[in-house]
Amino acid sequence: MILFLDDSKERTKAFKSKVPSAKTVKTTKACIKALSKEDAEWDIVFLDHDLGGEQFVDTNREDCGMEVVRWIVANEPFIRQIIVHSHNGPAAKEMCSKLNDAMYQVVVIPFASLLSRIEGIAND
Repeated sequence: MILFLDDSKERTKAFKSKVPSAKTVKTTKACIKALSKEDAEWDIVFLDHDLGGEQFVDTNREDCGMEVVRWIVANEPFIRQIIVHSHNGPAAKEMCSKLNDAMYQVVVIPFASLLSRIEGIAND
């Protein structure tokens, strides 16, 4: 299963055109709810950081991708790979670091580069 967190309708539509089977969510609460489903095994989870139409938000907020990272680290759901696709470079780097420390396989691929690489990633 593939999970995609992003608040942009345009990015979500573009992503779904490449990976129609993906579950898409646009809030941290919806993402955490999907991740917390019992017996859920996620092949790839795509995380954006800045949500709600905002840019370069504080990583301590509860309405950003870092909140999902904190939940993942605390609850250890099964996820084969995580791709952080935020354009907020410092936040993406921090998300990646925390997930690496928790032994998750994670890479940062900004959304602008993601679509051209998605077919190979999502079909591996």
